[in-house]
Amino acid sequence: MLTEVKAYSSWQSAPALLLDEMGQAETDLIQVRNIEGLNPVKASVSGSPLAVIDGTSFTGTNVLSRNIVLTLGLNPNWTEWSYEALRRLLYAYFTPKSLVRLRFSSDDLPDVQIEGYVEDVSVNQFSKDPEFIVSILCPDPHFIAVEPEIITGQTIHEMGDFETINYNGNVPAGILLEVVYVSGSEPESIAIQIGDPAITHFMVDASVNAMKYFQMSSIPMNKFVQNVDLNLGTIVNLLDNIHIQQGSAWPTLEPGENHFHVITDTGVQDFTLQYYERFGGL
Repeated sequence: MLTEVKAYSSWQSAPALLLDEMGQAETDLIQVRNIEGLNPVKASVSGSPLAVIDGTSFTGTNVLSRNIVLTLGLNPNWTEWSYEALRRLLYAYFTPKSLVRLRFSSDDLPDVQIEGYVEDVSVNQFSKDPEFIVSILCPDPHFIAVEPEIITGQTIHEMGDFETINYNGNVPAGILLEVVYVSGSEPESIAIQIGDPAITHFMVDASVNAMKYFQMSSIPMNKFVQNVDLNLGTIVNLLDNIHIQQGSAWPTLEPGENHFHVITDTGVQDFTLQYYERFGGL
């Protein structure tokens, strides 16, 4: 179950309001009374009508933006925090168009966060029990772990042993991979494979040596393949050197066990794999 929620403003000078960890909900200056929009977002399934038979032809599916709605109660202490002071503090975090980050803690998942834009703020300020209703639209609908998972290992040649990665998220996640030179000859190719080669076999004509290393990102909206020069810091784009089998995809971790390989044709290299667990709902 959820135990804590934190809000981070895009304003550098936004005032902080820390709640007493040993206090009770009844004494909190701002009370989170309800949160909507934490369940998995409804998918949009696309299809095209078939000409001569009943039904449609499936063309694709995706999950649209998430709408989180916070109901916040104001509980002034009448010394330094009045209704008006609390209301203006909340405006520093929740003003329409502003970017806000929400961080959630629970007793069964790692800390996760999500970013969104404030769509609407309404407050019944003349009520005996004022409440803030804040609507936040999150373009990326998934909750992402705050801390990355990092795995290190050594590349293999054909028929070598694989690493088993237990991915605990429930939404597939892209990866960030770095390969560095250790010893021996420079490789002419670097392949990344997760599970069935027919689905995720991904190879690049690339090399690493004492003066340059290799990077690959399969994170959606931030995909790249490149060599980085250690002396000059220059980057060489290797997208034209990619070989992907027909019907295959960029390397992606799926929920559960993943058999992970980094394969080179010669030499000894180390790799560092980094990924963030992603969740479709809390």
